[in-house]
Amino acid sequence: MLNLSNFPVTVEVSSLAGSDVSAIVAEAKNLRADALNIPDGILGRLTIDPIVLAFRIREATGIPTIAHLTCRDSTKLGLAQKILGAANLGVDGILALSGDAGAKNVFEIRAPGLTELIRDLNSGEFLGKPIKSPTALKIAVAANPNVEGQIEYLKEKEAAGAHFVQTQPVFDFETAERFLDGVKKAGIQIPILLGIMPLKSLKVAEYFNSKVHGVTIPQAVLAQLAADENCGAELAIELLAKLKDRLDGVHIMPLGRTDSANQIFDFLKG
Repeated sequence: MLNLSNFPVTVEVSSLAGSDVSAIVAEAKNLRADALNIPDGILGRLTIDPIVLAFRIREATGIPTIAHLTCRDSTKLGLAQKILGAANLGVDGILALSGDAGAKNVFEIRAPGLTELIRDLNSGEFLGKPIKSPTALKIAVAANPNVEGQIEYLKEKEAAGAHFVQTQPVFDFETAERFLDGVKKAGIQIPILLGIMPLKSLKVAEYFNSKVHGVTIPQAVLAQLAADENCGAELAIELLAKLKDRLDGVHIMPLGRTDSANQIFDFLKG
């Protein structure tokens, strides 16, 4: 089980639109992490069920897993069934997300409601009625330090029963500091795992800047990548060196670069 009191470092693995997960399991075996996150249909695209993949990775590596679960594609009943399945398979936690919009969407509830749903199932009830065996899942929620209005939304998720936060990636000190100051001022008590993404190339960075909502990469970072496309992990470590004393943990999104993820993990745990 993930220990939230020991500066956890979580790492997001890749996913895929296929039933053969051997390549993803091999990637996970090469990662050093306190827990591994398994994404769910990023940008509304087809991927294998993250709960199934979380189970397979947990089974193969022994590393705790956190499956992403979105409200986009399921009713409240459907989400509850998935949560019970995750608990039965030994998945350690759920990252409760509203989800990126797809071609057709359900959205009966959103992230705060999903957080409440997991909390209730952990307490042994569903829609006010007892269930035969409660779950015992860690509840993670997301926050985006790059956009306004996240602090109040995060307070709502904390009140709904969240255990910890995994943020979207941050690429500059000022954005991280502003977010952490806001969290402190708001009195939010749950641990914050700051999101870090070691960029693979200038092309990837420019794609995120132009195509991915809520991600902002400063021009100074783009300039450094233009000079040296292999500096992504070093830039991430440079940022973390300035912030580490203020953090409860870190969430790494390495875009498949296990070497970068492990380099950052070793720095944080060294």
